[in-house]
Amino acid sequence: MSLQGKHVLLGVTGSISAYKACDLVQRLKDQGAVVRVTMTHSATQLVHPNTFAALTGYKVGVHAFSGSENGSMEHIDLARWADIFLIAPCTAHTLGECANGLTGSLLSLVYMVCQRPVFFAPAMNSVMLGSVAVRRNLGLLESKGDVILPTGEGVLACGEVGHGKLLEASHLIDYVKAVLARRVAAASLTGKKVLISAGHTREKWDDVRFISNRSSGKTGLALARSFWAAGADVEMVVGNIQETVPSGIRYCAVESSADFEREMLARQPGVDIIIMAAAIADFVPVQAYAGKQKDSKYLENIELRPFPNVLHELGNRKSKGQILIGFALETENAIAFGEAKMRERQCDIMVVNNPVAETTGFGKDRVQAAILTATASNPVLTEWDKDDLAASVVEHTLRIAPELPGGHVMQGLGMQGERK
Repeated sequence: MSLQGKHVLLGVTGSISAYKACDLVQRLKDQGAVVRVTMTHSATQLVHPNTFAALTGYKVGVHAFSGSENGSMEHIDLARWADIFLIAPCTAHTLGECANGLTGSLLSLVYMVCQRPVFFAPAMNSVMLGSVAVRRNLGLLESKGDVILPTGEGVLACGEVGHGKLLEASHLIDYVKAVLARRVAAASLTGKKVLISAGHTREKWDDVRFISNRSSGKTGLALARSFWAAGADVEMVVGNIQETVPSGIRYCAVESSADFEREMLARQPGVDIIIMAAAIADFVPVQAYAGKQKDSKYLENIELRPFPNVLHELGNRKSKGQILIGFALETENAIAFGEAKMRERQCDIMVVNNPVAETTGFGKDRVQAAILTATASNPVLTEWDKDDLAASVVEHTLRIAPELPGGHVMQGLGMQGERK
């Protein structure tokens, strides 16, 4: 879901992390968005409105009665201008105002009349975040159709360690794009447990050298965000990746094919959906040496052995109702080979992709891919943005997932839709 040309209204509240909103403005602009800012009075004590005016090129909305002297209604004008309303950082006070229909600031007035997707990015002490009042208010906002973005974990401004950190700007944007990329509004995967593998392996030959591949893990991370956006409880098993795992997603870090095999099989019984997006080695060194092997220039052969196909093992162990989604990297006859692998691995969905292109594939944001299912009609490789590919995998999963619960924060979040 591109933000190119989208009007993003950024709401900044009086959290100590308000300074991070300056970086967020710039990163939104880098995505092609047009950005305006509204601030609470408390936020202006931390970052001056002139800073945001300089960054956006627009006057910053602060006062509830601004413009009333000439008959304008700024809260109406801003709400109608916005395609997306992102409140980041959002304090407990502003959460409470918006959840309970109170209008103590221009920001909360805008919220009351905004009919576009609204995203809240909480930022506060972990005890405050877990309080009864805040949890209740978060639930009320979700029930209205608003999206509550996850918080980061680490050292907070107060010195305590826990959840409550504002996500980094790049992660906030990735989550927003993942939510907006969803095409189906009413259905969700709430209550479903999803296990996703991502990244590449490193197979040790000695303590200095290893055998590996070029997979970046970007598609697996996009899948994690998209399934989170669909309401799923997401866990990842992650090898070596080019980016960091999205905040709010649980994960286990691994290194080798044997690690992936152990962790994926151990977690399989407790999940509803498994996605094997990791690039796991087909063969590994027969022997791994300690230290560095000397005189390697005289080495003529490295003895390798085939490694068991983890996707095949998962397919053999698949329980009734469990959905298995595989990935197949093919450079020729991609669809035919992908369909054969889908049957052999007992996958419900197979994503086949071809990385051999100048602008798509390893480490890039786009990929040549096709989504195969038992009922797919004449699938062809198409160029996708990886976030859009992930969103489409979610939609294919929704069509085959059994007994889907109804309702989720995604209701009414199409770009042309309205909040409840």
